[in-house]
Amino acid sequence: MDGVVRIAGGRKLAGTVPISGAKNAGLPMLAASLLTGEEIVLHRVPELRDIRSMGEILQRLRGSFSHRDGTVRVRMEDPQGNPDYAAVRQMRASVCIMGPLVARRGEVRIPLPGGCVLGARPIDLHLRGLERLGCSIHLQNGLVHVTARRLRGANIFLGGRNGSTVTGTANVLCAAVLAEGVTQIQSAACEPEVVDLCRLLCRMGARIDGIGSPTLTIEGVAGLHGAEHTLIPDRIEFGTFLLLALITRSDLTLPAIESAQHGALLDMLAQAGARIGEDRDRVHIRGSAGEVRPIELTTLPFPGFPTDLQAPMCALMTQANGISILTERVYPNRFAHVAELERMGAHILLEGSSAIVRGPTRLSGAPVTATELRGGACLYLAALAADGESTVYGAGHVARGYENFEGKLRALGAEVERVEPREA
Repeated sequence: MDGVVRIAGGRKLAGTVPISGAKNAGLPMLAASLLTGEEIVLHRVPELRDIRSMGEILQRLRGSFSHRDGTVRVRMEDPQGNPDYAAVRQMRASVCIMGPLVARRGEVRIPLPGGCVLGARPIDLHLRGLERLGCSIHLQNGLVHVTARRLRGANIFLGGRNGSTVTGTANVLCAAVLAEGVTQIQSAACEPEVVDLCRLLCRMGARIDGIGSPTLTIEGVAGLHGAEHTLIPDRIEFGTFLLLALITRSDLTLPAIESAQHGALLDMLAQAGARIGEDRDRVHIRGSAGEVRPIELTTLPFPGFPTDLQAPMCALMTQANGISILTERVYPNRFAHVAELERMGAHILLEGSSAIVRGPTRLSGAPVTATELRGGACLYLAALAADGESTVYGAGHVARGYENFEGKLRALGAEVERVEPREA
């Protein structure tokens, strides 16, 4: 994706960081608005490319969508048509409209989705779950055609090779809430964003038990109504700024978020020697205190260490005093950032699905390229810690997942400049 950012490194940062609403909660909620003809109002929705893209998809389906001052209002009175490839190719989360549309009108035709370059990300579990609910699936010419005369509750297992599927859980869940009878989803994703989606669906009139557990029991209802809901904070943005404080040796303050959402991260940071204090409303991290210690971590589905923080953690471990091993179990090929960190002087060896990082390394500014969202955040962090100036190409990827990231960095004292116009 387009976008070039120039970053001057070596500066200590300071201040308080606002945390935006969770993109990965907002996107399936927008898809869930297809389940009712009444208005859905969502608060704390971040201004992001992916949110805009989902809004455009809803408008192409003849719905109304507005996003002002963090509040989204969407109404899908009578969804018509199907999204085209140009609309869907922007992001993989667009696949979340399958379950709601087939539940609402009995049919959906959607191109296979796009998004970041993370290796194979099949939707076979989505389709298997929808088939269990009574859908017929046809794949041809890059399109998925899903039809159902009647959805019926079923027992569905969603465990996959690399763990539970978050978007697959959202898809099957949204179809099941309007299916006849009872559906039980086993090996459902337990991520906080799935929990937040369940909360919205319940406010819309759905009946869901086991929220937050690997087994969801859904009693289908005849219809859903409008609702109002506030998104949870973005735990990945929260974690990124904690890692930023450590890699730049800075002291930062963040708003507190529910402790259950970031237990694995805080445990790993404690092993790395981070000094973090929490009170009722704030989290204080003293990146200026002590050295960074090496760690061994493995990414896992929630409540394990999140795959979305593996790349930023890789940047931090270039500053650790020793050998760190980062193993990726969710997306085993998610290491495109390694070659770019090496351009800045990092010493990293890839062995299968593990990155072996030797530190500490004095990073130096360099031109680097982001090929996916979290890898882009990794390069921002490395550039802010490096000596000299870095140019990050592909910065548009970062804009997909971090609201006003550059503005927030500048507010902390970072020298970050976009040298090409931001895409509208």
